[in-house]
Amino acid sequence: MNNWAGPKYMIAEGDTYMKYADDETYPQLIVNYVKLDSVPKYDNGWTPVLDAMRAGDYFVTSGEVLLRNSGIEGSGAKRTFTAEAEWTFPPEFAELVWSDGKKVEREVISLSDKAPFASHKFRIPFDASGKKWVRFAVWDSAGNGAFTQPVHLK
Repeated sequence: MNNWAGPKYMIAEGDTYMKYADDETYPQLIVNYVKLDSVPKYDNGWTPVLDAMRAGDYFVTSGEVLLRNSGIEGSGAKRTFTAEAEWTFPPEFAELVWSDGKKVEREVISLSDKAPFASHKFRIPFDASGKKWVRFAVWDSAGNGAFTQPVHLK
């Protein structure tokens, strides 16, 4: 979708339709973790949350993998994607995904040597030449994951 005109962001949502007294909702939902400087006051409305989501300042997760911080360092062709991730189950892999606007490619980083209930600070150098956007994800051995929204490169 990000190869189409303008930035596109993926919003997590959960359709619960019908609930029973013994249903567990949390394990079934994917959520958005929005980056904010502070928790907005109720009286101030939803503007800070909506502004952050419109800017892509959030990540999506099933909850078992969290991304504490993420971003891009550097300028020009030589840049580095940084991310702090933590997980519950043994991690399987991380991936950096990018596109030049036509072709989507990715670099997969095996995490099978990492322990459960751990964390890792990623620093992934990449060549930004010709790339329009880049995003990062971590996936565990149970199929749970977390991913950033695409960062559009200038």
